[in-house]
Amino acid sequence: MPPEDKTAPSGKRAAQAEAEISFIEPPAPDEVEIPEQKQHYQLPARFGAVPVDEAPLGWEVETRPRETKVTKFQHAYPTIRLPFQEVQRLDFGHGDEFLAQNEQAPKLRELFPTGANRLFFGDNLHVMRQLPSKSIDLIYIDPPFFSGRQYNIIFGDNNEVRSFSDIWEGGMPGYLIWLNARLYEMKRLLKKTGSIYVHCDWHASHYIKVEMDKIFGYDSFVNEVIWYYTNAGGRSGKRCARKHDVLLYYARGSTHFFDYKAAGVPRVQDTDKFSSYFKTDPDGRQYQEVRTKKKTYRYYLDDPKIPDDVWTIQQMGQHDKTERIGYPTQKPEALVERAILLSCPPDGVVADFFIGGGTTAAVAQRLGRRWVACDQSRIAVAITADRVTKVVQERVGALFPVPDFTVEHWGVYEAPRLERYDQTRFREFVVRAFGGRPEGVSPAIHGVRHGVPLYVGEPSRRSRIGKADVARFAKAVYEERRANHGVILAWNFGPDARKAAEILAARENKRIDFVRLSLIRLESDEFRVHVVSKHKDYEPLLYFIQPPEVRIAIGRVKPLIYEFDVSESVSLNKNGAIANVQWDFEHQVGKFVSTQGYTFLRDKKTKRPVLTVQYAFPEAGTHTVACSVQDDQGGERTVVQVIEVS
Repeated sequence: MPPEDKTAPSGKRAAQAEAEISFIEPPAPDEVEIPEQKQHYQLPARFGAVPVDEAPLGWEVETRPRETKVTKFQHAYPTIRLPFQEVQRLDFGHGDEFLAQNEQAPKLRELFPTGANRLFFGDNLHVMRQLPSKSIDLIYIDPPFFSGRQYNIIFGDNNEVRSFSDIWEGGMPGYLIWLNARLYEMKRLLKKTGSIYVHCDWHASHYIKVEMDKIFGYDSFVNEVIWYYTNAGGRSGKRCARKHDVLLYYARGSTHFFDYKAAGVPRVQDTDKFSSYFKTDPDGRQYQEVRTKKKTYRYYLDDPKIPDDVWTIQQMGQHDKTERIGYPTQKPEALVERAILLSCPPDGVVADFFIGGGTTAAVAQRLGRRWVACDQSRIAVAITADRVTKVVQERVGALFPVPDFTVEHWGVYEAPRLERYDQTRFREFVVRAFGGRPEGVSPAIHGVRHGVPLYVGEPSRRSRIGKADVARFAKAVYEERRANHGVILAWNFGPDARKAAEILAARENKRIDFVRLSLIRLESDEFRVHVVSKHKDYEPLLYFIQPPEVRIAIGRVKPLIYEFDVSESVSLNKNGAIANVQWDFEHQVGKFVSTQGYTFLRDKKTKRPVLTVQYAFPEAGTHTVACSVQDDQGGERTVVQVIEVS
């Protein structure tokens, strides 16, 4: 078995940083109201009583006697709070500098508590609800298009498939309710000068605009940007070829950041075609003159112009070897770059909550913006982390200091990593995951939920609660809290512990409830009751996973060419299967960067991950090869192998 790649944070500073991320108490989110636009929705009297829906779909208004209560989107998607688990920190050597910068900016300190950019694996709605209001300058999202289930299922892992089944329930209205709940949170996260771009296509762009008018305000609409491309798009003998997507561009408030000069769109695209119209000044700069009755205007060709609302940017070619990483809906970096340069200040924050293949995070990193990203697919998160690391190493890191970034899980937690926590951190984490509040008033009481004392066992899965633990906790509950009900949370319970609880309940009319934590999933409904009881579809949002077991077979094909086979690798999670494999054939310790063409390999016929690859090394000698494997339940492991190439 190859050694595991040690990319997790180490040392006192990293441990403190992870603790801050996992257990920081998020502030109550600000209230964001939808705008009143009575004049916009007012109908002429001659039309009579035509119903007009002024609220976005899914916006709940609960009417009771003498009371009208707006519950916003809580009816469809109730709020639940779970801790973040930091599973990885990519350290680029300047973390302390950015942590110090945060002390001067309260919103940055809230959004980036350890100074690092943040990449989340989890449901983006619930992740956003735990982020601070008015902290982001630009949100660019490319959500699933309303174009069919299979088209949008790209990575194929369990969380992605489950989420898409929710999206399509109820057709277009169900899709819009799903999206509106998230757009509402995005509005809350944007600064007053912030903006949002929603990338969509002909299937739903008109419907989405109507809903965004209701959420952001009709007057906050900035542009319908047309992304026009000629080298992609469907053709048919019965209609015009579809050659564009739509970016719905809205501002958060009455003013918004807009810097067309930074975008650098050239005034004239084809200089050769219009060369006869140009003049040259003494400095050698070409310009164009426009005469009016009163004045002559001079426009220099090297000065940027305000871009129009049609962006002609070509899609990546099928054989592109610089950007393309292998999945079908990847967008070109030039498209996202223009949006960032136009709408995010140089010291601003960019967010993408449907990060997919990582384009937005990679471009934001390259342009020196801070960023937050999220995806429900563990494969997407792994690809994004890989891509950002590559940007830092190849383009940015050598030029100026860049912040670290963390990979954080919400709701899907790595059990082996929890075992490495010390007792205090482990207990805090479990109490918060159980919906409780940690406290350290008593050595035998580790938290409280709804007034009920909680006790948490040891971090190791080999540990088990015994009779002595039950007696100690029972005494604290009954003597210190004057209560007759407590809950013990642990990986395992010994027979003597269960017997002791039965005796307490039978003889003394006092009761201790046991909740068992599963190695893979929390099989106990009691542990997830605070999640499941809020919504029937929330059950999969809280469970524990293990990384897959990775087995690599290496064979020499011919000089310098080797074959690598991971087909014997297995998922250790219930109903799990290997879903993706990435390869780094020139690995540097602690910095996984996949080799071009080895990021997202799929069999063209079966669409399943390719588990056997060949690679031609440039020269003989010692090479370090790293392999990152993700399963379809959210498990991920990176292993490293040193080989002698001949």
